Amino acid sequence: MSKEFKVGVMGVISMGILYFGFNYLKGSDFLSRDDTYYAFYQNIDGLSPSNPVIINGLTVGRVGDIHILQDEKDQILVELNVDSEIKIWEGSTAKLINLDFLGSKAIELILIDSVTIYYESGDTLTSAIDQGIASLLEESAGNMADNLASTIRRINDILESFKGNSEKINNSLINIENITKELNNSLPGLMDSLQYTLGSYRKNSEEISTLMTNLQPSAENLVRITDSLANLQLGTMIEQMTYTLESLNTTLDSINTGHGTMGRLISDDSLYVYLNNTARDLDRLLVDFQANPERYVQFSMFGKKEKKKKDKKE
Repeated sequence: MSKEFKVGVMGVISMGILYFGFNYLKGSDFLSRDDTYYAFYQNIDGLSPSNPVIINGLTVGRVGDIHILQDEKDQILVELNVDSEIKIWEGSTAKLINLDFLGSKAIELILIDSVTIYYESGDTLTSAIDQGIASLLEESAGNMADNLASTIRRINDILESFKGNSEKINNSLINIENITKELNNSLPGLMDSLQYTLGSYRKNSEEISTLMTNLQPSAENLVRITDSLANLQLGTMIEQMTYTLESLNTTLDSINTGHGTMGRLISDDSLYVYLNNTARDLDRLLVDFQANPERYVQFSMFGKKEKKKKDKKE
């Protein structure tokens, strides 16, 4: 082979390597099979071929050719080369977004899984455009400009009102200065009063601390008393007292109804009548004993003759 043929072959090989290398750097992978989808946009805002196509932040493809369709109201046709392993459901959206603050563009595929029908290679996806940070800043800047203009107008109105009230403002400043002087003159007395108050507060704090120290033994005794009361088994004592009171109430009910000895003594007056008669007879006996003691007591120094016993009939 001649040198010219070798140079030509090397040139063709170099051009092929350059072409495939350039496309590879643009994002084209010749070793993987891609599906092609299309989307129409009214404005692509600087989108260019080889920009990424992402799903949830993962790059799944690249932007292919971009064409302007002047017969279709200058719409932009964007070709999307997506990995064939990615299935896109019908109703999914190809959204033009900003990747960063520098304005890098990308196409984000927003998938839905509410259907079971997939797009096929060559189908057209629904397109959308993200509002973007720049648009948000423009709107915010417009609102801030309006607020700033309104604030400036209010400041101007306030300054205009100050022009006619300069004397009042001067008088107010003079009054403030006088008040400041009076405060300066009163500060020493106020400081003395404050020091006295702080001294009283410190003294009271010390007295309270001493009182709390003295109360600590009393508190400990109170705790001991409380523990003792807790150990007395108050529940059992209360139950016993309740049982005793119930027994007492039962006894009193029996007495009130006339049952038992005490009940009969209280409800039946026969014992009272008997005791009353006995007392009356005893009173008569004492009166008769005082009047006729010889009937009951006989005394003889030398003895006495025993009377003859009467007959049983007598």
